[in-house]
Formats: sequence, structure tokens, C-alpha cells
Amino acid sequence: MSYATIVAAVDVNVPELARAAIAGAADVAGNQGVVHLLYVRYYLPTRYSELLDGSFDENEERDALAAMKTWASEAGLAPDRTHFLTRRGRVRDEVLSEAARLKADLVVIGSHQPSLTSKLLGSNASAIIHQSPVSVLVVRTQAAGLQK
Repeated sequence: MSYATIVAAVDVNVPELARAAIAGAADVAGNQGVVHLLYVRYYLPTRYSELLDGSFDENEERDALAAMKTWASEAGLAPDRTHFLTRRGRVRDEVLSEAARLKADLVVIGSHQPSLTSKLLGSNASAIIHQSPVSVLVVRTQAAGLQK
């Protein structure tokens, strides 16, 4: 099956999972697909955002975009078929909204390999899987302390 438009949801605060999702998207995209890397930044209530440095928002977005561009390059994604997006809000809502807006064929997310003590996906991953109108690829990584 070929996927023309892929949304890869990444969390720049968890580089291992972000890299895994980007690598998975690169594999599926091959030489034809377009990959949209999306980082959803934490929602900041107005009363908290007023306490932060005035350049916080711009710096956070700049750093996130720089990390995604580096990881995309490492994964071999073609620059002319890779787009970088950040949004602020709820992860589930923003990922599903962006997938709908782009008419995506596939959503890619990273998740740790379940350990013996944790057999559930995170709440964002679970919500995306259950509510997405398109296929979702979950790219697994090894959980800390889990033997290969």
C-alpha cells in the first residue's frame, strides 16, 4: 500500500520516540510520499504564559523546528517532500485536525515497547489510534531496562 500524505506526530522532548516516528514515516514514504512532521507544544494557560519570558514561544518553536529538521535529515527524508509544523494545544486534537486538514493517508506515532508493568499506550497515542479516520502506524522502541 502506498501513502502519499503522512503526518508524523513527534515530541521533541522525547528524542528517542521522535526519531523512531520520523524513521518510520521515512520508510513508509519511500521516494513518493510527502511527510508532515508535527510537534504539538503544550497548551499554556494565559495566566502561566504571562509569567514566561516574552521570547519563550518563539524560542520553543525555533528549537523544535531545528530538532525536527536535524532528525528528518538523519532519516533521509527529502527536503522537498518534508514539511515541519508546530501547533499549540492538545496533542490528540491537533494531530487529528492536521491529518484531516492535509487529507493524510497515514498518521505515524512513536511509542515505547510495552514493559511487563505497562501494557497500555499513552493516552495521546491511544486517543489518536481510536479516533483517527485514517490508518495509524505505531513505531515501537525499547522501553528503558527492557532486554532485547
